[in-house]
This record gives sequence, structure tokens and C-alpha cells, in this order.
Amino acid sequence: MAGIFPIDSIRRRLRESARTKRVQLATAWPQAEAEINSWKILPVGEDAESFSQSDFIEAGFSFVLDGEYYGGYMRSVAMGRKEAEKLAVGGPPVNVRYNLANPDQVVVLSEDNASLPFAIVSG
Repeated sequence: MAGIFPIDSIRRRLRESARTKRVQLATAWPQAEAEINSWKILPVGEDAESFSQSDFIEAGFSFVLDGEYYGGYMRSVAMGRKEAEKLAVGGPPVNVRYNLANPDQVVVLSEDNASLPFAIVSG
């Protein structure tokens, strides 16, 4: 089982590298305002940095562009379960960035969404 740990580490680094690249590309993409359609509170899992920050919020959103519906998901930073339950309500607007060539490619940037009641992970 000791051989699995290096693979997990490499997998995490590759995933983080892909997320960083996606965020860098998206800074030049146009913006649209999306609305949240669903909320989920999910466990952070083995990436948890502390026992008190065990969950995160996942919000599904959609937006309309030229009469077509598009959507995606955004994630909050890790937080406590009670805090997540308190914040995962309502329908605050979400600013999203989309690829003009393929609007199915959507990225939510934290700097575009400072008014949300919780911090998000860009990507």
C-alpha cells in the first residue's frame, strides 16, 4: 500500500496544475451572470486540513447565452458543517467566465465573486 501514496501525490499535483492553467486562461474570457440552481454540502475528505473544516459547498448554476442554457458547478473553500448549512441557501448571483469558442467551458473566479457569502475556489 505504500506505493499508492506517491501516485496520489502526483495525481493531486496534476489536478492542481490543470486547475491553475484553466484559471489563467479564463481571465481573458467574457463574463456572464449565472443563477444558482442547487446546493450540496459535501465532505472535504482526505484533503481536509483540520477537523473543524470538514465540508465544502458545491453549487450548481446556469446561465443563458444567445438563447441557449449553459451551466456548471462551483466549490467553496473548506468550512465547518454548520457554517456550510447556514450559507448554502438563497440564490445569490454568480459571475462566471465562459469560453467564446465553447460556452460549455465555464470557470468561476473568486475575484469576480467577492460579494458571495463564502469564499470559493477558483476553477
